[in-house]
Amino acid sequence: MTTDTKATAHTSDTAPSDTTGTRDTTGTGGAVTPAVSPVPAGYTSLTPFFVCDGAERAIAFYEAVLGAQVVNRNDTPDGTKVAHCELQLATGRLQLSDPMPDHHLVAASGGDDVSRSTVAYLPDVDAAYERAVALGAKGYGAPETFVTGDRYAAFLDPWGHRWAIMTRVEDVDPEEAARRVDAWLAENAETPDA
Repeated sequence: MTTDTKATAHTSDTAPSDTTGTRDTTGTGGAVTPAVSPVPAGYTSLTPFFVCDGAERAIAFYEAVLGAQVVNRNDTPDGTKVAHCELQLATGRLQLSDPMPDHHLVAASGGDDVSRSTVAYLPDVDAAYERAVALGAKGYGAPETFVTGDRYAAFLDPWGHRWAIMTRVEDVDPEEAARRVDAWLAENAETPDA
């Protein structure tokens, strides 16, 4: 059996017996400070950032449809645009701003074909879908219960962002969910272009 020396090596600023997650941040062997969590409180490790032409209206839409709450917001110095806003959803956050071309942040095209879809689990997918469509979203069909145990619907919001919204209605273990999805895919496979 061999030992990987890279895996067991210690850097000079972490003592081999240190199991507390603390380290010398001074580089001089001085006082040890507590480690900082790499993910801030209230966040998950993935936080989408949307660019919305009309971010003020988008904030109101996400509050009404997704139940989002503003955590913090910074407007541009002239007060005409949202420079950065953080919204809290049930267990995650969404950040957004108006377009900021100087920072290479441009709005989505708004077409039906998108490169991503954001999933949000909500307490009542049917009510959320109804509100989204009433507030100008393009719905892609009424909510239905999918084989994974999720009641599901999708819409394109007025700023060109596609959402898949869901409510869990049946607990399905991962193996059964995979089997059901495989069966669904076999029945609903897309035909490749000729």
